[in-house]
Amino acid sequence: MREEQYREMLERYHFALRDLARLRQVGALVLRAAEPRLYWERLTAEESPREEIAVIVTLGAGVDELQNRCQQRERLTETYMAECVGMELLRAAYEQTAERIHESTGKWLSDFAFVGEKVPFTRMEEIFRLLAPDGVSYNQAYMLTPKKTAVFLTELCGERKDNYCQICAGCTNLSCRNREGKA
Repeated sequence: MREEQYREMLERYHFALRDLARLRQVGALVLRAAEPRLYWERLTAEESPREEIAVIVTLGAGVDELQNRCQQRERLTETYMAECVGMELLRAAYEQTAERIHESTGKWLSDFAFVGEKVPFTRMEEIFRLLAPDGVSYNQAYMLTPKKTAVFLTELCGERKDNYCQICAGCTNLSCRNREGKA
């Protein structure tokens, strides 16, 4: 990660400037632990009449293991920092997903419809059956493992979006100056 990304994270995740060096250290550990993977496939005409794509993006189990080690050692600030860096990496993965799919199809992705948000949880089985992601699973409550994993549907379109992930758009913290969401 670049220096300006760490500085943006200080503000976005409400760290103090004195935390910058420690955030960089944890960031380096998260980067080493991450094993990002992308799984995607077009849905067939029977599954969807639109040009719809099922996607699973994961950072892999290493990030979870790092967070668990920090938590077991009662290093709660580092646990939270690892969580934040992981969220930033997942956010970057959304942008990379759009690029990779564009390279393959010549088309861009529209809005992401996340399972559990805009897509019913009941479609999880269908998506996992189609993509058969190695090392990614979900339980009866639809909790994903590894934790830094996203499952969504999207459609192909002709134009690139400016930003595929706006982490502050849905924030409910009314006092946060980064907040973009509505009450």
